[in-house]
Amino acid sequence: MKSCLICQGNAISHTSIGSTPLLHCANCGVHILQHPPHQQELDTYYSQTYVMSEQETHASEHRRLFRIPEMHWLISQLDANGVHSGSSILDIGCDKGYFLDQCRRFGYIVQGVEPSESARAYCNQAGLDVKPHLQDISEHCDAITLWHVLEHFTNPHQLIRDCSNKLHKGGTVFIRVPDFTSIWSKLLRSYWIWFQPNNHYVHYSKDALISLLQQHDFEIRHCISRKPNDKGTFKAGLLADSILFRNFGYKQSFKKFLGRIYEHITGVELYVIAKKK
Repeated sequence: MKSCLICQGNAISHTSIGSTPLLHCANCGVHILQHPPHQQELDTYYSQTYVMSEQETHASEHRRLFRIPEMHWLISQLDANGVHSGSSILDIGCDKGYFLDQCRRFGYIVQGVEPSESARAYCNQAGLDVKPHLQDISEHCDAITLWHVLEHFTNPHQLIRDCSNKLHKGGTVFIRVPDFTSIWSKLLRSYWIWFQPNNHYVHYSKDALISLLQQHDFEIRHCISRKPNDKGTFKAGLLADSILFRNFGYKQSFKKFLGRIYEHITGVELYVIAKKK
C-alpha cells in the first residue's frame, strides 16, 4: 500500500503491535492491518463463523438487559439531533437487534443489516426486519447507525459511500468505533480490550474518522472520545446477573464477568455524528 486507505496521503510507515504487522499513516493517524483478508473470506467468516453472542437465550438476554442504559442514551442522542420518533432508522451490523428493538419501542421505523445467520434468526424471532446485506435494503432512511462496525470493513470508503446513498438528503449517520489513540490503547497495546486484529482491520484516530466522512460530503456535527461504559451500565450488569440467576439459574462465567470489568475500565470509543449535505 503506497497511499493511505483513509486520507490518500503517502506518509505510510510499517509498524507492529505485538506480532501483528500494521501500516500507520502519519497524516491522519490511522492504523491498518497490513494483510487484511479478502472480501470473500470475510463474507464466509461473518455469515457462518463470527457470532458475537455465542451462548443461548439467557446469555443474549443478559447482554440486552445490561446494555439498556447505553441504548437509551443513544436513542436520546437520535432525538437530540433531529431524528425523532417516527423517523426511519437503519442499523448496520445490528447483531441480535437489541438497539433496533429499543428504537422500535420508542416509535421509530427500524431496519437492520446483519451478515450472521444465527443473529438474523434471533432478530426474526423478535419480529425485526433484518437483511444480510446493505444492498438488500431498497428504502431510503433518515438515519444510519454503525455501532462498533466500521472497523470490521476493509473498504470503509465503499461502506460510507453506500450509507450516503441510502440516506435521505440531510440524513444523519451515527458512528462508534474503538479509539485507537486512547491512553488505554497506547498503554496496553496488544492487550487492549478492542485490539482484535482477527476482527478489526482499520484502527481509527479522530482525524482519520473525520477525514473519511468529509471525503463523502458529510458535515461533522460532533466527534468525541468517550467511555461507553459508566456506572449505569455497570449497575445494569449486576442487576442482569441477579435477575437471570434468580429466575432461570443462569450464571455468567467468572471469566466473562472479569471481561466486563476490563471493558468497563479500558474501553474508550470515538463517537461521531455527521449529516449528509
